[in-house]
Amino acid sequence: MRLRTILAALALALPFPAAAQPILDVAAVPGLDATGRAEYGKFLIANLPRAFAVSTNGRAAWAGPAPSLDVARSVAVQRCASIGGANCTVYAENLDVVWQNRPRQVASPPGPLISTGNYAFVPDERYFWHGPQAAAGVYVWSHGKGPAIDTDNRGQQPQANVRPFNNAGFDVIRFDRYPLADEPNRAAGWLRDGLADLRRMGYRRIVAGGESRGGWTSLQMLDAAGAADVVIAFSPAAQGTASSSLHLRQADDLQRIIEEADAPHLRLAVAEFGGDLYSGDLDDRVRALDALRPHIGALLLIDRPAGFAGHGAAGSQAFAQRYGACLLRFATSPSPPSAC
Repeated sequence: MRLRTILAALALALPFPAAAQPILDVAAVPGLDATGRAEYGKFLIANLPRAFAVSTNGRAAWAGPAPSLDVARSVAVQRCASIGGANCTVYAENLDVVWQNRPRQVASPPGPLISTGNYAFVPDERYFWHGPQAAAGVYVWSHGKGPAIDTDNRGQQPQANVRPFNNAGFDVIRFDRYPLADEPNRAAGWLRDGLADLRRMGYRRIVAGGESRGGWTSLQMLDAAGAADVVIAFSPAAQGTASSSLHLRQADDLQRIIEEADAPHLRLAVAEFGGDLYSGDLDDRVRALDALRPHIGALLLIDRPAGFAGHGAAGSQAFAQRYGACLLRFATSPSPPSAC
């Protein structure tokens, strides 16, 4: 039986939107020039641990994601000094402004909103938490499955391309799955049920996204009108590498997902990368996905972008910097862009 902690989530919802988070106020950072503001913008979409250092003569630098917060602090200060910064000190770290000994400003999110033996919907503590009534929406992140059947990816930090959504007021919830029970169709059923619960909790806009198997599971929401408002799939894959016999089923399964799509108002973004051993024939895949246009509200295909290659390309900081804001516009703008 599923255990829900919805009341705890509502009780702990923060009383202010993302724009009020002190760390997001670029104008408050002392001494930044145009270059410094651009670097601070990059810092704000970096994953944790992270730190941003400023100096008394206008130099600034950042680091992240780092192996630890101590490393992030040290590297940020060293980088600041290396570009001529005087008296470099940490201004912000992780989700808080710490300059001049400011106390912690960000409250911790609640525990799992839904918890079972096989899966859980867990607010990620590395992101701002607002609660269903205050948030602009919710981004449910589905992790990949891993190369071995028992690889456990629960608890992994969602990719940096999710952070622009959080900075814009979306809550971020991980869809964590027990690896030995994580079969594609079972996981899709769990996700449909969980998204319905989140909708009942009051979230106004639901984004279902993920990479690899998580992206594939998100794609499976296309047959459930109203389950999600937006689906974002990075390198979606279900059946192993091209050398695997199971991989041959993947093209047929994708075609079935496309044929059963029933989401006329849903927006779908898919990113595919050259050199991805899990995707099969990308020309065929992109043509198949393009055929979805009459059956959904909007489609954004990021098709083998220059400078990015391999199955995990969407997880890089560079990808988040280049495409994160565009994906947010696609999900939220009244007129979604057709290209980034």
